[in-house]
Amino acid sequence: MKSNVRISKLTFAIALVLCFGALGLFVSYWYARQAEIKELAVKESVLRGELEQLSAWGKWTIDYVKISRALDYLSQGRLTEEQREMLTEQIWQISRSYATDPLLILAVVAQESRGNPNARGRKQSGAFSGALGLMQIKLETAKKMGAHFGLNVETEEDLLKPEINVTVGTAYLIRLISKYGNWKDALIAYNLGHSAVDRMLESGKPLPTKYYEHVISKYRNLLSLEF
Repeated sequence: MKSNVRISKLTFAIALVLCFGALGLFVSYWYARQAEIKELAVKESVLRGELEQLSAWGKWTIDYVKISRALDYLSQGRLTEEQREMLTEQIWQISRSYATDPLLILAVVAQESRGNPNARGRKQSGAFSGALGLMQIKLETAKKMGAHFGLNVETEEDLLKPEINVTVGTAYLIRLISKYGNWKDALIAYNLGHSAVDRMLESGKPLPTKYYEHVISKYRNLLSLEF
């Protein structure tokens, strides 16, 4: 039996137009949604970056406070407020630039001079060793380090200025870390001299660790302070 249902050309054309129209609307909607998703992804990326930046700023702020209070603790009033602020800024900038824990730098200060900016190193015989200031830097070393970044160090009095002493001392320590690739050997070289450490390493002799252990002990003590 044949069906009598016939679809006119007009009806078919209308249906075809409606189908294409619906398809066009769907495609437009899909593209609009894709654009919204991309925009949301960009906003999420920006927001994530801002949160990471805020987190970094928060850490930097905490580090700044730690440095300032640790300096106050170590110096016991032997630094003026202006000197402490200057040193805090210097150590904070150095720790950021070289991704270094600022309290480790201050642990060296604690070990070398106990926070005394006027400290003068002594040999076992009692004679002056030539080491001066917060980080117990010798004038010859200070001149070499200062020449690398335009800091003019001429006299022992220059090294007794806390801002100069810490700048050249930290630069020297950072250079040793770069040379040996680790804090332990760098700290031992800071104490004994890099030539002595090089000879020990070349001959296979074990490095003495007493100085390193003392610095780490001072570091843990600074970590335990309430900030």
